[in-house]
Amino acid sequence: MMNMKDNKVRSWKAICDQIRVAGSVKIYNRLKDSFTGLPDIYFMKEQFALYKWRKEFFLAHFPGVPLCPTLGPALLPSLEDTWTTDCNFCCNLLGISSDIHWMAAIHYNITENFDQVLKLAFEDSRPDLLDFPTDYSASCLFNKFEWDKEKEQEVLQKLTTVDLSTAVHIICVLYNCSPPSLLQVAMRRVLELGLSLDSLPKELQVVAERGLYYIAGREAVDGLDQKERPRCLTSEGEKILNMFLSQ
Repeated sequence: MMNMKDNKVRSWKAICDQIRVAGSVKIYNRLKDSFTGLPDIYFMKEQFALYKWRKEFFLAHFPGVPLCPTLGPALLPSLEDTWTTDCNFCCNLLGISSDIHWMAAIHYNITENFDQVLKLAFEDSRPDLLDFPTDYSASCLFNKFEWDKEKEQEVLQKLTTVDLSTAVHIICVLYNCSPPSLLQVAMRRVLELGLSLDSLPKELQVVAERGLYYIAGREAVDGLDQKERPRCLTSEGEKILNMFLSQ
């Protein structure tokens, strides 16, 4: 049995691992509670990696087939059960499958309840069967922090749930073949250091907040000017961008 000191060391190691994934303490502090809105324009790569790390951490420490009282076990491999989750809505009436409910529970706990997840992971006296909360919402169905490039149509569908500028930045992160522009590198550095933007021209303040491809009122159907198109994309990325803009 691990003593309290050992558990504290393991907890700190988990935090250090997250900092390593994020790239720096400052970026980690920026991202650690950033999963309830849109992806962070200038730190998406690190944000997606942190989400992946947390999901793998959860599955490693809390394996098994969770039981949703309304629906029964989720559709997962038969492992030793370590946790359960309660419905906060009527799953049957809404037609929600048990595997989606399972994903919703994990998504909620690694994005909005991770401090508790971390605490329970290293707690010797935790119950044999833990009860994790679930907050089912569209944020799970259209998870903007987890992307499977093998599922092209799913990627395109999820891109439609964000604004044009954010979508183009996501495509650049998923399908890049070269470093970002100097402007993007400079903007990342300014934001990482938490420097004031007040002295910057208004146009650059908008770029810092909304990204390189933002124009008020512009939608995907309006497209991008040739000079605006990102030059860091693979051929697959170019195809996805064209498909997205022509939807």
